[in-house]
Amino acid sequence: MKDLLLRDTETLFELFVDLFGKVLCNEPLKELEDLDITPAQVQALLFLARHTPNYVGDLADGLGISYPAATKAVDRLVAKELVTRQENARDRRQSELTVTEPGLAMLERVRKERRDRLESILAKMSPDDTKAMHRGLRSFVSAAFMGDRGLIATLCQRCGCDCYTECIVNQSHLALVGREIDRI
Repeated sequence: MKDLLLRDTETLFELFVDLFGKVLCNEPLKELEDLDITPAQVQALLFLARHTPNYVGDLADGLGISYPAATKAVDRLVAKELVTRQENARDRRQSELTVTEPGLAMLERVRKERRDRLESILAKMSPDDTKAMHRGLRSFVSAAFMGDRGLIATLCQRCGCDCYTECIVNQSHLALVGREIDRI
């Protein structure tokens, strides 16, 4: 019985991940095809919008990608006029990255489309099931983080100014280390 439950849970988890990627990440961008942006570029743009000042190295570290990959992402975002690059006054080898107004507007459109899609799915569930799913997801994430400071650091969204006390990653860090995550 336990093996069957584990196998079924694994299957459900794989479906959940696939559905999340397709329905909440890729499909909204297809709906907003006039935006001409990839999920990876949205992720980079979101990171840059949450943190200031920004440099290519910060983006690479924050997203866990190589410096050349971060440079390529920035080049594409600059070409689309979603990000500006300005020479740092103190260190001319570094360029500060800033999300432009069109970049912020694009992020808001993507967020709204994702929220609308999530809300549409949740509306098909009973309120009790929605609450149970929320509790289950929090419990799952909390259990995964339990005692693993490296995993917390790796998976932290580095929300910067959007960081909030109730965030499950922040709560897990608090339980493990005794203090909240340092806001960037």
